[in-house]
Amino acid sequence: MPSLKEMVRLDAERAAPAWLRILLETIFFGECPEHPDASRAIRSGGCNLFCVDCTGRPLCSSCIQGEHDGHRIIQVRKSSRHSVVKVKDVESLLGVGEVQTYTINNDLVVFLNKRPIEGKGKAGENRCMNCDRALLNKEYRFCSLGCKVLRATSSMLIGSHLYTMPCMV
Repeated sequence: MPSLKEMVRLDAERAAPAWLRILLETIFFGECPEHPDASRAIRSGGCNLFCVDCTGRPLCSSCIQGEHDGHRIIQVRKSSRHSVVKVKDVESLLGVGEVQTYTINNDLVVFLNKRPIEGKGKAGENRCMNCDRALLNKEYRFCSLGCKVLRATSSMLIGSHLYTMPCMV
């Protein structure tokens, strides 16, 4: 049986970083309250950046100039009217393994949150462990980062190792 110290360490590894929950709950692509003219001028449609180190409101490209130098910034994009992030932008910050990836403009992306399932959904044996959405193949267990976090949070109580995060040194 592992020691208490070892159990605390394992729980910390399974826990999603605090900023991830904020990222998943944030509504992106709104007009920037600080730079309304800049928000209308850029193609992204407004605030589509998230500072991992500040974990505040969504930011526009004007917001991050100067104040966020040296901070870890994640750019959120839209795919089929839903928020996605590039795997290469977040894989150094958290484990995206087991989350269904899609290729958009030659980049692998993952959805931030689950998407509604139309009707009964697609048939298939590979399903999201949280929301039951059909997945492309058996290497994936979740349809989105949000589903992975929700499942990992509920599984922590029974000691499952669903959520692991790379060491952040």
